[in-house]
Amino acid sequence: MSPLAAAVLAVGALALVDLVLTVGVVRRLREHSDLLGRTAVPAAASPGGMSGTASVGTPVPSFTAGPPDSPVTDRDLADGTLVAFFSPTCAPCRDKLPGFVARYADSPEEARQVLAVVVSDTHDTRGSHDTQGSHGSHGDRDSRGPDRSGEDTGSMAAALAAVVPTVKEPYDGPVTTAFAVKAFPSCVRVGRGPDGGLVVTEVGLWPRTPVAAR
Repeated sequence: MSPLAAAVLAVGALALVDLVLTVGVVRRLREHSDLLGRTAVPAAASPGGMSGTASVGTPVPSFTAGPPDSPVTDRDLADGTLVAFFSPTCAPCRDKLPGFVARYADSPEEARQVLAVVVSDTHDTRGSHDTQGSHGSHGDRDSRGPDRSGEDTGSMAAALAAVVPTVKEPYDGPVTTAFAVKAFPSCVRVGRGPDGGLVVTEVGLWPRTPVAAR
């Protein structure tokens, strides 16, 4: 084999190896993109939002929320449950509400592993365990001031309860306190620790809003 032929073969082999590596990298990037699309996206920047909760690895204390005839407790949350906290006095919460509802409207199986918590100033938790219901949180407030009438709380809870388990509670409510929520909106994922207790497994995430069909 001549030196020229050997050089050509060597260059061809290197090109082939480079092509295989490039295809592998593209495949991994697609896998990561698909995974992110199925789960959650980083929280959008909002004043104090998304990070004002208990940190990853924090055990969640026992709690009971909702009306006495159908309470929600920490024991009801399955491994991987997403707990999202809304407040009607928080502008980012109202902005994110339609996308959150749309995200789970057509995914009943996923919706069963979600708990929405609507937190208000009214301290009126009557009917707090709405429809499919679970529990919620509180966060930063906007210039509209406290939710005096409770109408905003009721409409927000009703929209959420139509698709996911939802509960209402005051700012010092059992779920908000258990997750140490300090800002709104906030969202965490929970799992089960070695002892079976509830533990925070993810923070700073938010369900991806579905893209409208054209």
